[in-house]
Amino acid sequence: MEKRDAVPESRTPSPTEKKVNGLELACQRLFDEVPCYISIQDSELRVIEANLKVVEDFGDPNFARCYTLYKGRTEPCPECPVARTFQDGLEHTSEEKIFDRRGLPHDVIVNTRPLRNHTGAIAAVMELFTDITLQKHLERRLHDSLDRFHNLFDVVPCYVSVQDRDFRILEANRQFNESFGGRLGRHCYEIYKKRPNRCPVCPVAQTFEDGRTHSTEEVLIDNNGKQVHVVVHTAPIRDSQGNIAAVMEVSDDITEVRALQDELASLGGLVGGIAHSIKNILEGLRGGIYIANLGFRDNNQQDIRTGWEMVERNVRRLSPMILDMLYCAKERSPRRLPVSLPAVTREVLELYSPRCQQSSIKIEAEVAQDVGMILGEQKDIHALLSNLIGNALDACLSDQDEEKAYCVKVKVFQEAHRAVIQVEDNGAGMDEETRSKLFTRLYSTKGTFGTGLGLLVSHKVATEHGGTISVQSTPGAGSTFTVRFPLATQEERKPS
Repeated sequence: MEKRDAVPESRTPSPTEKKVNGLELACQRLFDEVPCYISIQDSELRVIEANLKVVEDFGDPNFARCYTLYKGRTEPCPECPVARTFQDGLEHTSEEKIFDRRGLPHDVIVNTRPLRNHTGAIAAVMELFTDITLQKHLERRLHDSLDRFHNLFDVVPCYVSVQDRDFRILEANRQFNESFGGRLGRHCYEIYKKRPNRCPVCPVAQTFEDGRTHSTEEVLIDNNGKQVHVVVHTAPIRDSQGNIAAVMEVSDDITEVRALQDELASLGGLVGGIAHSIKNILEGLRGGIYIANLGFRDNNQQDIRTGWEMVERNVRRLSPMILDMLYCAKERSPRRLPVSLPAVTREVLELYSPRCQQSSIKIEAEVAQDVGMILGEQKDIHALLSNLIGNALDACLSDQDEEKAYCVKVKVFQEAHRAVIQVEDNGAGMDEETRSKLFTRLYSTKGTFGTGLGLLVSHKVATEHGGTISVQSTPGAGSTFTVRFPLATQEERKPS
C-alpha cells in the first residue's frame, strides 16, 4: 500500500496566543485612538512608528526625521528632548511649536520616554505631544487683556488703590506709587495720611459695610510732605460668590482747584479790605475838605491849615496803597543796577523814626557798612524794607501788653555770597497756621485794618531780585523776617 504524505491539519491558536494577539490589537487601537500625537523614533531621530492622529495631521512619516516631519527643518533642533533621552535615558519635557501638513501651528507640551530592549539598552524613544493650542490662545488673550487693564490702570490721571478689610493696599496704580510710594501691604492711613490708626470717617469702611459707593473730600500728604486735596470715590470689588473681597478707592487731585478757590476767597478779602481802607481815607479827605472849606468861608486860617493837613495825611495813606496794588498787578523784571543795602536801610529808618517816637517803640539798627552790593532797583528794596519795618511796628502796637518794652531791631549783614536783612520785633507773634499763609497771595494778619499787600510786595521784591524771604515767629514773643539777596559780582558792578 502506497504510503502518502500526511495533510497538515489547521491548528487552533492556544488560549495564550489568543490573549497575546488580543492585547496587541487593544494596544494598537489605544495607540491610534489616544487624543494626542505619539511617535516612536530611533537614535537617528527617524520616526519608525506613529499613531493615527500623527498620520492624519502630519502625513505618513515613512521614516522621516522628526524635525522635518513636525517642524519642516533640515537639521535637528538645538534643544531636542528625544536626543537628550537617548543620551541620559531620562524622561524629558519641553514646550514646542510644531506645524501640520497644512502649515498650521500647534502649541504642544512634549514628553519623551525611553523604550528599552531585553538587554536594557535604549532601542527607541517614544515622544508624546499634548496639543495646548487652545489653552495658549486663551492665555495670550488673557495676557493681552491683563496688559490692557494694567495699562489703563496705570495711565488713569488719578490715584487708584485696592484695599482689603484691614485697609491694606493690595494694588496701586503708577500715579499713586509715584506720589505716595509703592508700599503694598501697608495701611492706607499710614501711607497717605501719616496716621497711626484708621480715619474716623472712612469711605472704604462704609463700602465694606453696605456695598455701596461713597464719596468724600480728603487732604492727603505725599512723599514730599506736601498736602494734596482730593475727592475720593469708593466702589466694591466682589468675588464669584458676590461677596465683597476688596474695595477700590479712586482719588481725584483737586489741589489746584482748591488753591484757586482760596485765591478767589483771598481776592474777595482783598477787595473788602481795600474798599474798607479807601472808604476810611475818603472819609478823612471829605472831613479835611469840609474843614478847609469852612476856613475859606469864615476866613479862618487855623481851619484851613487843619483841613489841609487832614487832606495831606490821607493822601499819604492812599499813595503807598495804590503803588502796592500796581506793583502786585504788574509782571516785570527789575533793572539790574547796583544797590547798597546799608544806604537804603538808613533812608527807611529815618522815615520811620518819627512814628517810633510817637508810639514809644524803640528801634535799633545794626548795619554792617562792608556789605557788598546787590543788583536790582533801589525803590523796590526800599518798599520791601518799609513794609517789613511797618509790619513790625504794627505787631508791637497790636500786642497791647503794658508791661512789655517794645522794640524793633533791624540788622543788615553779609553771609557767604549773600546780603541779609533781618527785621525782628517782640510784638504779638504768629502761630504756625498764620506763618504758613503769610506769603500766599492776599493774606493779612491785621483783619479789616490790613490788605495783605505789604507782605505780598515784600515777597515779590525778594523773588524778583533772586532772593528769598522767610519768617520765624512765636505767639506772644514776636517775629523775625529774614531776606537774603545774592551779592553782585565785580563784573556786574561795573557800569554798562
